[in-house]
Amino acid sequence: MVTREQKCPECGEANFFFNREQGEIICKGCGFVVEESMVNFGRERFADSDSMEKLSRTGAPWDPRISNNLSTNIGNNSDLRKLSGRQQILFKRIRKKNSWTSSSLESNFSKNLANLRLLGNSLNIPERVEKEAAQLYRQFAQHGFTRARSCEYIIVASIYAACKMHSIPKSLKEISEISNIDKKIIAKNYKYLAKKLELKMTLSNPIDFLGKFNSELGLSPKVQSNAVTIIEMADKKGYTNGKSPLSTAASAIYISALMMNEKVTQKNVADTAKITEVTLRNRCKELINGLKIKSKLKKKIKC
Repeated sequence: MVTREQKCPECGEANFFFNREQGEIICKGCGFVVEESMVNFGRERFADSDSMEKLSRTGAPWDPRISNNLSTNIGNNSDLRKLSGRQQILFKRIRKKNSWTSSSLESNFSKNLANLRLLGNSLNIPERVEKEAAQLYRQFAQHGFTRARSCEYIIVASIYAACKMHSIPKSLKEISEISNIDKKIIAKNYKYLAKKLELKMTLSNPIDFLGKFNSELGLSPKVQSNAVTIIEMADKKGYTNGKSPLSTAASAIYISALMMNEKVTQKNVADTAKITEVTLRNRCKELINGLKIKSKLKKKIKC
C-alpha cells in the first residue's frame, strides 16, 4: 500500500486513487499505476455450463462443420509394428473397443460433414453459407430424419437450402453438375428437408443472378444496373410469375446489352445461364413485347 509520504515516481504528486475492483493504485495527476495485482475486492462471478460457453473468451468458436467430439486413434500401424507380437494383439483389442464406444451419430457427423466441406469448396460458397448448411444437416440428423435416406443427398440438399437462405446464386443444375447427383433427386430431398425442419424459403430472385452473369460475360456495370430495372418492371407487370429466375436474369442481361450496344452472343449468355438459346429468345421476346422496349434496342434479336 502507498503511504501518505510516498509520491508518484512520474509527476511527483501524492494524490492517488484506489481502484478496489481492479486491485490498483493510480495517480490522479498523470494516471501512472503505482501498485497493481493487489487483492480484488470486486464481486465474485459465477457462470454455469450453459453461460460459460457464451461468456468464455478463450478457445476457438464453435463450428458446426466440425464433429462434436474429436475422434481418438490409439496408435497407428507403423507404431504397432515396432511392438512385440503380444503387445500388438493387446493394442488391436483396445483399438477395436475404442471404435465401439463411438456412437453412430458421431461417426455420421465426422464422415458427412467432411464431405460437406469438400462440396462447399468445389462450389466456392462463402464460409457463412457452409456453416448454415452444416447446421441444417445437424438438425436433420439429430432428429433421426436421415434413416433410410442417403446422407449424400441430404448434404447436397442442405447446401442448396443454405444458398437460398443467404441469396447465393446457385442453381439446381449447377449443384447437380458438381455433385454428380440428378437435380430431381436434389429437389426432392430439399423439399423433404424444408418440410421436416419447417423452413420458410422464398423463391429465388432473378436479380441475385445478374452480378454473376454480368461478371462472367465481361459486360459493363451499366448493363447490370439496366438489367435490374428491366426485371423490376417485368415483376410489377407479372411477367416473372412462374418463370425460371435463370432465364429471366439471362434475358434481362441480353436485352440490356443490346440497349447499351455491347457485343454479346446468345450462345454465350445461354451457356453462362445454363439454358438453351431457344429459351433465351422466347423469354426475350416476351419481355420486349410486354415492356414495349423494342424501339430502345440497338440491334434486333435473331430468331
